[in-house]
Amino acid sequence: MPIEPMKIVLDYVPLLPAQDKDRRKVFEDHEYSPRFDDDFEEVVEELIDLSVRLLTLLPDPSLSPDERLERLARVVPHSQLVTAHRRSVRHKLYQLRRRLDELVPDEKLDHRQKLEWLVHRLEELVPGEDLRPIQRLEKLGDYRSTDVGLAPWHWQ
Repeated sequence: MPIEPMKIVLDYVPLLPAQDKDRRKVFEDHEYSPRFDDDFEEVVEELIDLSVRLLTLLPDPSLSPDERLERLARVVPHSQLVTAHRRSVRHKLYQLRRRLDELVPDEKLDHRQKLEWLVHRLEELVPGEDLRPIQRLEKLGDYRSTDVGLAPWHWQ
């Protein structure tokens, strides 16, 4: 099956913490809060700026910002290829499937259905017909613990 060319249009205005007046905390959190010297909004703005530029340069939707940068790193001959940023399509799909199976353990659903289950759950938690998924996620916030025991919302 040939892959058709696609046009990617970016139209995204991030909801910064200072502007977020309607965040919903639906889970309890009792985690440690680390302190950072750099301003969170500046960090968000710089990450968005770099990510969008990398996406513009290398618009393959299957690549993460790290993978895009790793491809661009070829122009520095003494740089070392970081293989964690150069994963095969099979490896990426395997990891996506594994994470979907972990999040939605229903064996009756295929992986696409599991993804749609997550989207439906997001719509239940943050209702609103005119909200895009990214806006719903921003309103929801992230109060989960991480694999290293910290909650991302404390990083702000």
